[in-house]
Amino acid sequence: MTKGAGSAVHEWIVNHDDSWLFIVLYIGLAVTLSLAISLFWLVVVVGAHAALEWYVHWREHPSTLHTAARVAWEIKLDVALVFFALALGVYMEFVMGVAGLSAAARGAQATGRFIAWQRALRGILLTVDDVAQVARAAAASRGKGKAQDEDEDELPKIGWGGWTAKWSFGDKVSLGIGNACLLLIVLSPFITGMTVSEVIDIIAMELHPWPPAE
Repeated sequence: MTKGAGSAVHEWIVNHDDSWLFIVLYIGLAVTLSLAISLFWLVVVVGAHAALEWYVHWREHPSTLHTAARVAWEIKLDVALVFFALALGVYMEFVMGVAGLSAAARGAQATGRFIAWQRALRGILLTVDDVAQVARAAAASRGKGKAQDEDEDELPKIGWGGWTAKWSFGDKVSLGIGNACLLLIVLSPFITGMTVSEVIDIIAMELHPWPPAE
């Protein structure tokens, strides 16, 4: 790779949140892979985003703790989406069971409808996340000029800011959804009556790279 090409790649990584190419690729891969295969691939896409953020923030402040905190902040919406999708998988099984469509009772046609509904709901959630990602990129682009006038002593505000900055409404929603869904997953054995091993089995199935054909 030539020096010029290397500089171009570096520049793209540093400004990837403002790149529509990144946003389109991110959204396309997240939606397509997670719906067509499994949530494992959504986690992979989120991990790739985290790697880009790590590169950006490590250069600004080469500290593992600082960089980890900054990366966690930048991908909080992505992580919230993963927890939301996992909670959906756990509680959809419970809801269908209450409706008399448990795995032991429902036939092939009901199973197909159950899977179709689950994927449709997951698609809606992913679409909501996509809109948030696009809104974040647009807001970041509009705020570029304003950011140059900010106090240099403040932490760099890439994306939606940092843990120590004033939280926006979007920040609070992302953190609220993520924490609520994580809590719902942890409490699911008490709420649904399923055993811990059953909940773990559902999550393992959702996160299997190549789940068995339905």
